[in-house]
Amino acid sequence: MQAGTHEGCSARLALLLVWVALALAPVQGFCATAQPSEGPPLKFQPDAVLATGNNWIALPEIRENDGAIVSFNVLSMRERGLLQVQGSGTPNSGPGQTVIPEQKRIPAVAPWVSVGAGSDSLHISSWRLIDYWIPVASAHIGSVHVTITYVTPPHARAAWIRIVLVNSGKTAQHVNFGLTARWGGLARVIYHPSMIIGQRLQSPAPPWVPRVHVFNFVESDTVFAWALGHPDCADSHRTGDAYTIECRRVLAPGQHATANFTLSVGLTKDSAQYAANVLDSELADWGSAAVLDSERRWLQPRLRTTGNPKLDEFMNRNLLFSSFFAWGRTLDTEQFVGVTSRSPRYYVAAAYWDRDAMLWSFPALLDTDVQRARRALDYALGTQLRNAGTHSRFIDGTVLEPGYELDESAAPIIALFEYWQKTHNSAYVRQHQEALRTLLKKLAAHRGLAGLYWTEQDSQDEFRRSSYETYDNALVWRALRDAAALYRAIGDPAVAERIDSRAAQLRGAIMHHLVAAGAPGTQGPIFAFGWNGKQYKFDNVPPGSIVELPALGFVGQNDPVFRRTYQWLHSKFFQYSNVGKPYGLPGSYRLPYTTSWMIADELRLRAGRAQALKILLASPWDGGIVSEQVDPETDAAIPGGGAFATAAGYVAATVCDIYCRPRSAERQTAASATGGVRHGHGHPGLPR
Repeated sequence: MQAGTHEGCSARLALLLVWVALALAPVQGFCATAQPSEGPPLKFQPDAVLATGNNWIALPEIRENDGAIVSFNVLSMRERGLLQVQGSGTPNSGPGQTVIPEQKRIPAVAPWVSVGAGSDSLHISSWRLIDYWIPVASAHIGSVHVTITYVTPPHARAAWIRIVLVNSGKTAQHVNFGLTARWGGLARVIYHPSMIIGQRLQSPAPPWVPRVHVFNFVESDTVFAWALGHPDCADSHRTGDAYTIECRRVLAPGQHATANFTLSVGLTKDSAQYAANVLDSELADWGSAAVLDSERRWLQPRLRTTGNPKLDEFMNRNLLFSSFFAWGRTLDTEQFVGVTSRSPRYYVAAAYWDRDAMLWSFPALLDTDVQRARRALDYALGTQLRNAGTHSRFIDGTVLEPGYELDESAAPIIALFEYWQKTHNSAYVRQHQEALRTLLKKLAAHRGLAGLYWTEQDSQDEFRRSSYETYDNALVWRALRDAAALYRAIGDPAVAERIDSRAAQLRGAIMHHLVAAGAPGTQGPIFAFGWNGKQYKFDNVPPGSIVELPALGFVGQNDPVFRRTYQWLHSKFFQYSNVGKPYGLPGSYRLPYTTSWMIADELRLRAGRAQALKILLASPWDGGIVSEQVDPETDAAIPGGGAFATAAGYVAATVCDIYCRPRSAERQTAASATGGVRHGHGHPGLPR
């Protein structure tokens, strides 16, 4: 018996059982209300990329013009961030490299096709998505039609690339095609890519793992490896860092050729090559259609529908992007962790914020995958608990950037309540009762002047002199109300009553001390941005905007103070109002353009919904994925803040809250009863 045969059979049998369980098991709280399929052609701006991935591997930069994978990455607890494979020995991927045109960056893996005596080139003519997540590229070279599909099966530590060529002409065609991998460098990404010093090695896998080439990275020992499987193509050669797989075929008229390639990851070359071998074997034993169908069966229950195809495309792509690019598993410890984004296109990728994870991305998980949401909450209330409220942290919970923020401190409490509200799982709340007590103590330690709560940094992570901020205090009020409800759920009404009393006192303090006259152009008092005990600051910060107060349940949309505040923010008297611009919504001193958060917040308001929806549907975003800001004049995404995974969840979940069709009559009744408060559902003014 060949080495590895017994282990291979056991592994494939185990994976088959897992797949059967995934396919047959009901998904708690889910209903496939959408009709998923291969969607209409996508539209892109120049230098656009697509993204796909699973828990283990992320492909954040599939280039629109030629289908090349510019980089791919894994989460690493050892490195406290991302390990990024790239074709260059210097950082050629990320927001700091936007001066390099996308098409000139050296990709890690690139498909190529030549027909007859033509050159090895490929120009993608169109892209579609299967179930909003599986990219499919189309190209034509003479009479040969090329289709490339990028699949990331949920169970696999690998991606699968399928190339299909069809001869639609009347004469036979000699075709060569394949992939070229360039092992140029390994970067660690925490905010920005930085190259890791070590030895990059390449070698064929041993004979019992056929047609797999392994790339491993060695410091004192191998710390990471990846492999490229090519079960359908025997020819390959290496030139320097480049490894090329070549498939040679002669296609008669009407004939097609198909080749599968697997891109796998592991801690050692053995684990990487075997991950490729397992997926190669599944493709051979079960067939490509079965492997693809398995991922589709996993994806489809997680999709939602509004009844509007264009809105569905935006919403589902961003829900899935947030699920897989704000969350994933570390390759070395297999721990489920959260980050701002697994894409280097976002300027502070691969770090953890409570606010980003629990206020922005967590609602998207609740909308799509309740059990995944529970794992996210376990992480926030476990690994990240000791430094909750601190500006930003590494994925192991260690402080990255110090500084206390009220919104970071309140966020896990609100998320725990929202999970309980969705599941009514009081036992889970009891399990995390000590974490809830710890979070409430941290809040109580920041209670200051007049019963208000102070923060060191605002919700844009900047130090401000107005330490008592309206939005942050309203968020604390919401967290206290939610905490009281949680204590009632676990049978402790005395504690609940004390917390409710504290919340009522805080609401009174906000209305007394954070509502003030004196803003230019106003006819009465409005909500101030903040107060330092002596002076008021009239301003706004989109990640924690005053316009969110109705969504928090703090005031109604028709409250006279709120209406005056809203009018002032949208007037010429507010410096960053963007008033009069076709795609304008209020910005801030740090984010002067129209932000993704403001679009989401204005969607919840009758006064702002039409403008917000117009911007959302008109913007190309970052290849369809939410970016931090869009230009108020042109609606184009502002460079540097693309592929923003946690904000993608915030905007997409807001769209679903407002426009998604209820999954049951009971849900519909509950939606109408909430009147548009956060996570209530209705159908106001959706265009068809």
